[in-house]
Amino acid sequence: MKKIAIATTALVVVLIVWFVLFARFSASEQTLFPGGTYQVYAVSDANVGGFSTVELSNEDSVISARVNIRSGMAYPYAGVGINLLSVNNRPANGFFDFSDYDSLVIEVETGRMRRIGVKILNDDPVYSKKNVYQSYRPMVAQASVQIRGKSSIAAISMLDFKVPEWWLAMQGLDEDDGLRYMNRGMLFEICNGEGTMLGIPDDITIRSIRLWGENRTFKALMYVGLVVAVLVYVGVFSLVVRNSKSRVAKRQKQQDDLKTQMEKAAKILKETDKSIAEVAIAVGEKGSAAFEKNFTRVYGVKPLDYRKKGEK
Repeated sequence: MKKIAIATTALVVVLIVWFVLFARFSASEQTLFPGGTYQVYAVSDANVGGFSTVELSNEDSVISARVNIRSGMAYPYAGVGINLLSVNNRPANGFFDFSDYDSLVIEVETGRMRRIGVKILNDDPVYSKKNVYQSYRPMVAQASVQIRGKSSIAAISMLDFKVPEWWLAMQGLDEDDGLRYMNRGMLFEICNGEGTMLGIPDDITIRSIRLWGENRTFKALMYVGLVVAVLVYVGVFSLVVRNSKSRVAKRQKQQDDLKTQMEKAAKILKETDKSIAEVAIAVGEKGSAAFEKNFTRVYGVKPLDYRKKGEK
C-alpha cells in the first residue's frame, strides 16, 4: 500500500496549502484611509447653492473636519471626501469597484451627532456628465457611531446604500430604477448624519476607512480545486485497491494452478517410474530445476524424496 501512503501524504499537503491560501485570500480588503494614496477634499453643499461650511485638516493618520450645517437648501451637508480616481492611485479600468466588497467600517469620532452620512458617487453611463458633481449617481447610507473598545466605529453593509429620492427626481425618474453602478465608483464622502443641529458647529474625526468583501471568484476556484484534489485521491485509492485485489486474485489463481499441477506430478511419481525430467515435461514444466523448486514449495520435499516415501 505504498502508493496509497504517498497519495494520502500528498492529499494532506494539498489540504494544508488549500487552507492556508483560503484563509489568506478568500476575503478581500481595501484601505481608503490612512495610506496617503487618495486625495482628500472638503465637502459642502456650497457646490449646489447651500451655505454649510467645513474646516478641513488632513494629516497622515487622521482627518479632522469642523462642520457647520446651515439652512438654505433642501439637503444641507458638509464633511470629508476622498477622490477615488486620484492620479497616484487611479484604478486600471478607470473606476473604483465597490461591487467587490460587502461592508465598510469607518473609525470615526463625532461631537454631538450620533450618526454619519456616507455617500458613494458613481459614474452613471446615462445621466452622469464629466466634471458635473450633481450628475453623478449617489448611493447613500446612514450609520450610527458606536463605541467598541477604545474606538468609535461606524459599520455599514454595502446593501444599505440606496439612491436618494431627490436625485431620482432631479433626473426625472418617478421611482428607483434599481441601478447602482457600484463598479464605477468615483468619489467617497462622509458627511453629517440625521439629526445634526443647524447652525451649531460639530466635528467629524476620521482615523480609518476600510472595505471588506468575499473574494467569490477565488473561493469558487478554491472549492473546485478541492473537489478535484479529493476526486484524484479517491481515483488513485480506488485504482490501487483494485490493482491490489487483482494481484491477490492472480497470485491465488497461480497458487491453485501450481497445486493442481504438482498434484498431477505427485500422482505420476507414485504410479510410474518416469524420471524427474519426464515428470516435469508431463506436467508442463520447462525444466527439472523449476519443477523441483515448485514441487518442494507445495509438498515440502523434493520429487525423488516424495517418491521414496511413497515406496515405503
